[in-house]
Amino acid sequence: MAPRVLVIAEGDVRDGAEGETAAIDLFGGPLLSLARDMRARGDWPEDVALYVVTSQFGMVPADKPLKPYRRTMTADLAADVIYDNFGRLAAAPAKAQPAELMLAAPDLYRRALIRKDTPYVQSVPVVYLDVAAADATDRLSAWLRRTG
Repeated sequence: MAPRVLVIAEGDVRDGAEGETAAIDLFGGPLLSLARDMRARGDWPEDVALYVVTSQFGMVPADKPLKPYRRTMTADLAADVIYDNFGRLAAAPAKAQPAELMLAAPDLYRRALIRKDTPYVQSVPVVYLDVAAADATDRLSAWLRRTG
């Protein structure tokens, strides 16, 4: 079975970030903090691939080294990131597609999914988690603890 995929889009570049830093460490936000903590404790589920969305580089693997930058995410950029990256998933062979995808992001991204004719594979369940929801961290934690 293909791994679950978690895509987190939240937070700005953390203050004091210098030089190349793994994408997961470059950005702030409670969901990325949860992911960092779980990985540091060795509690990260083996069946979950983690990606981070950036306004400068698009969707990248969490460990990809990035240089700090200042660029604001816009509705158009969010739509492009969703369209391009979900398009790659849709074009992948069935065995390379994830069993489930969670998009943990601001409402801007949910609107991008609706606004664009976003190519994604109908057979892959896409779960949307609004990062602004009061229970977002608890819901993400529960999703991560689930086994595939």
